[in-house]
Amino acid sequence: QRLFVESVAAGRRVPAERLMPLFDGRRWEASEVARAGLIDSVGYREDALRLLGNLAGLGNRPRALEPREARAARREWPRRSPIAVVYASGGIDVGGSGNDLLTGPFMGAQTLARAAERAFHDRRVRVVVLRVDSPGGSSLGTDLIAHELARLRRETGKPLIVSMGSAAASGGYAISLPADLIYCDHFTRTGSIGVVFVKPSLEGFYRRHQVRQDAFERGDAMRMGSFGRDWTPDEQAVADSAVAREYRRFVAEVARARRLSEARVDSIAQGRVWLGDDALARGLVDRIGGLDAALSEAKRRAGVREGEPVALIEVRRPRPGWLQRVIGNQVGEALEREGHLPDSEGFEKWDDGEGGP
Repeated sequence: QRLFVESVAAGRRVPAERLMPLFDGRRWEASEVARAGLIDSVGYREDALRLLGNLAGLGNRPRALEPREARAARREWPRRSPIAVVYASGGIDVGGSGNDLLTGPFMGAQTLARAAERAFHDRRVRVVVLRVDSPGGSSLGTDLIAHELARLRRETGKPLIVSMGSAAASGGYAISLPADLIYCDHFTRTGSIGVVFVKPSLEGFYRRHQVRQDAFERGDAMRMGSFGRDWTPDEQAVADSAVAREYRRFVAEVARARRLSEARVDSIAQGRVWLGDDALARGLVDRIGGLDAALSEAKRRAGVREGEPVALIEVRRPRPGWLQRVIGNQVGEALEREGHLPDSEGFEKWDDGEGGP
């Protein structure tokens, strides 16, 4: 609430204490909101157009033009392109990026590695900015992405600056560690330095519904991953040990990258999520600022003169096909509507089982 109120107060140039009475959950009349200074005036679209027309010297009824209707310039003046922005958004998985019908778009380690390589090896590029907006995901996918970013940064000698979006947590935080500088916003949720391994069990369901599962196995732990049975105490201990090893490795990586002791990192880890200012105070990030602040620093490091326009090279993941987008949106909306599912706030770096049980 404090961050929200301070942001509104700064933007509207209104004392925060004057705004507090409005933030009590009620719906206020537009005239009262205007009187408090949250908006400038109350009116319709034509009122806004009349105001803009007078400001621009075009009269009370200016002709409005949609941006997509505007004719493109016949000649584009050449600009340098010393900065590449690579977008890393969605849950993390191995392989290629895609669009899950239930959870939406996700980034694959293979796709992101190719995007990063393209940016780092572009001869025009002097600085790479990684825009991270991810709640985490696969520990293997996370490790592959972080490894590639560190390798490309080392081999090319080009700076890597991370700009965190709304979330850069767990695996999303881990892929930020190879950066020379990490920016996050006041509202960024980051940290969540922890590991989880989940195995659903349908043993009780099978028993109640008289479903029998025959298994032929060689090896005491061969059915650890089976949905048809619960874990035994020994299997639980094996899985717990694997998760503990992955967690210690995660803590060690953070400590090395952020120049902190492992004990210090462990004290602020444990899966806890921090807002931007808290993360800065604990040494998890370097500066507070959005993508514009990260780009300003990138320009400075690229030797761009202040005020000189540049053309950014933006590297995004391939968009899914229209059918996949439509079906995915409809499935997600139906699940949310019929299943009454809570909002997903789980920031996870989950153990793939690679090197685990």
